[in-house]
Amino acid sequence: MVITDVYGDAIASSGDFEDFSEEYYDFLNRKVFPHERVISTLREAGVSEEDLIVFQDGEVPCDDLVKTWNKIEFNIDELVDMAMMLKLVKDYSFYSENDMIESRYRFQKLLYFINKYLKKEESYTISNSVGGELGMLDRTGYRYRFTRRDSGPYSNVAYEDKNRLYAWSLIDELVVSEDGTGEVAERNRRYGIKLTPRGEAMVKRVYDRIEESDSVIIYSWNDTQNKVVREIAGMSHDELTNMVKGDKSLLRAESGDELLVGPEKKFQTSEINFVEELTEEIAHG
Repeated sequence: MVITDVYGDAIASSGDFEDFSEEYYDFLNRKVFPHERVISTLREAGVSEEDLIVFQDGEVPCDDLVKTWNKIEFNIDELVDMAMMLKLVKDYSFYSENDMIESRYRFQKLLYFINKYLKKEESYTISNSVGGELGMLDRTGYRYRFTRRDSGPYSNVAYEDKNRLYAWSLIDELVVSEDGTGEVAERNRRYGIKLTPRGEAMVKRVYDRIEESDSVIIYSWNDTQNKVVREIAGMSHDELTNMVKGDKSLLRAESGDELLVGPEKKFQTSEINFVEELTEEIAHG
């Protein structure tokens, strides 16, 4: 997605933002919204030339940021990623004393290991699969690209999708500790991630459809996600850190190296029986 690519490049050279402060909004107006690729995408999405001037001049009001995101047309893979991300937060809360994912660090590592485990799953059950070293990750899983950071595997796109869910009031992020984790945007404080009432309602609409899906690629993704949740939810922060440090891909990589890339195109609209709910609740929320 163009907006996410521009955002990722900009934030990589501008440092971390732990919350939605005035400094963060200023960053978006200076580095992201005026970018020619962003302007082109907004124009293709039907934004009027009059409205585009605000983006070109970097003068988008803070209150209009959510509306800006909602002007972008999401494809089916992006929508399913965010639905599965919401379900991840819900399922993890069943195992958490605080009904939340305890940190942004843990959130990123959950996503990474879900895709990592999918890569180990054989893909022979899917017709016309090309097979190869990617296993089930060739056809299913989060579309995110993970690179090595000081904190381990990290995805800019996953971080941006999380920010969208926050902006749409589907998740909340609460400061749970003044001790950071070393994760991007979590160096000085630790943030817990939980569903809001609106997020709970959204998950309720699609939860059973995901759990009972007759799509092999949805079933495999969800089954692997549930296994990773059960494994990691019982770990302390130190135990999870040791698991990350022992990852073979990480041990072979230098800072900034690519560790794992999810599939770009997974689904046809006809394969997902909750597209309408996703579109209404996420893309036009």
